[in-house]
Amino acid sequence: MSLLFAAVMLYLFQAHKEPTAQTAAQDKKSEEGLRLNDIHYVQDDPVHKGKWVLDASEAKLSKDQQFVTFVNFHVTLEPENRPRVTMEGKQGEYDKRTGRLVLQGDLKGETEDGYHFTTEEAVYHHKEGYLETDKAVKISGDFFSVEGKGLFLDVGKEKLQILSNVTTLIHGGPPVL
Repeated sequence: MSLLFAAVMLYLFQAHKEPTAQTAAQDKKSEEGLRLNDIHYVQDDPVHKGKWVLDASEAKLSKDQQFVTFVNFHVTLEPENRPRVTMEGKQGEYDKRTGRLVLQGDLKGETEDGYHFTTEEAVYHHKEGYLETDKAVKISGDFFSVEGKGLFLDVGKEKLQILSNVTTLIHGGPPVL
């Protein structure tokens, strides 16, 4: 169920209830906006030729419904006609106005074509279609691993860059030159 649909249903449900006196704890909770458990959210944008899907154990929606925070998440980036990228982590936030999806906390990712990466934090810019971080990152495949600082991944163009302090290890037999 999308967050917007859930918010509308809650609003409609509450509109038919009798008014009740709010306690101080209820006032504080209402400042946060809507809180949901076990959410599934799809951000589909045909203009930017891609979508992303978020599953999280808990999410909080701001009163103006423009800002979402979430914990214990799984995100799938689905660029049009390109391999998917999946990530999981501990916490994140999404700003609908800017299209920025901030992902944090032992971030682990995998591309549909079998590459794995880890970092502490990354930002997905939905409107532009790229993922970036300035933190330490490790990428591995069947025959190699690359460590460095900073990452730029254009998911639509399948372009990946490690930005600095790069160390590459080739696993297996001797390299073919």
